Amino acid sequence: MLRCLIFLALWPLLAGAAWGQSIAVVPTEGAVLAIVQTPRGSFVETERGTYSVTEGDCEAGVCLNPDVIRGLPQRAPNTALPDGFVGTSQQGDIRKAWYGQPTDRYGHGVLGDAIEGGSLVVEDAGGGILEFTLPERQVFEDITPRIHDLDFDGANEVVTIRASQTGGAAVVVFGIRDGALVEIAASAENGQRNRWLNIAGILPEPDQHRSAIYFIRTPHINGRLNALVVGQNAIEDTDLRMNDFSNHVIGSRVLDLSSFKVGNNPQLFIPSQDRRSLREALGSNQKIALPGRINKSVITLDKSLVTATEDGRLLVIFD
Repeated sequence: MLRCLIFLALWPLLAGAAWGQSIAVVPTEGAVLAIVQTPRGSFVETERGTYSVTEGDCEAGVCLNPDVIRGLPQRAPNTALPDGFVGTSQQGDIRKAWYGQPTDRYGHGVLGDAIEGGSLVVEDAGGGILEFTLPERQVFEDITPRIHDLDFDGANEVVTIRASQTGGAAVVVFGIRDGALVEIAASAENGQRNRWLNIAGILPEPDQHRSAIYFIRTPHINGRLNALVVGQNAIEDTDLRMNDFSNHVIGSRVLDLSSFKVGNNPQLFIPSQDRRSLREALGSNQKIALPGRINKSVITLDKSLVTATEDGRLLVIFD
């Protein structure tokens, strides 16, 4: 039976906010453990069960229906990164990507353990396997590679997070060139070992044959917003000179504490450093005050955002 969401409380946004009018704190049967968005839908996992999340004729405009989570990513092969997953694409030359050659040589442990990927493995449209192995001073400090055609030339690229013993983390992009998997673009590194970054989102710009990879440098230390733009004619690495963001909790494997609303005027919502508010990072820089610190994924529906607090309260932010 369809369950309509019921308001426990409404929290006003900060004065001057240009998007959103209310936040509903929504009761669930048991605390929320995870928010999940897959190609097959949006879901909430609680202590008592899982529910699909859809917008509809419910009190907060969002409804929960008991359901199983569908469309979860495939786990990486047994010999690959133990907590890794396979990134996939339904078109283009690269169809699958994962991290191989697990290693403890970096020893940072920001993602819950000290085991990181020593190589990037891809499978092409014909089932062929290619691998790029990092030198001893580097690892992939990441969980799932991201496959996109960044420059709209019909060939896919793979977006990764690479960390080095001397410079910390960087965004690094790989592609197939002349039958080999090679590095084709990279941001600057963070500057020293054990300084991580987390990708906040990838915004396609098809009219300009490019995409912008937004990421937060040192999300646990003052969180600075940067962008790596990858196009057919140029690569740009830009510090956007905005800080006080955090899209990750130290030790967590949840990397998507941020979400795009894509349209004529794309909006990117990222938590503040204390994760007690959401900030719109691309235009207005509005701040949406939250009723508690969040540590779950932030997902975007057509008219609302959905996330949850550390203590398991489900939040719906809507116009």
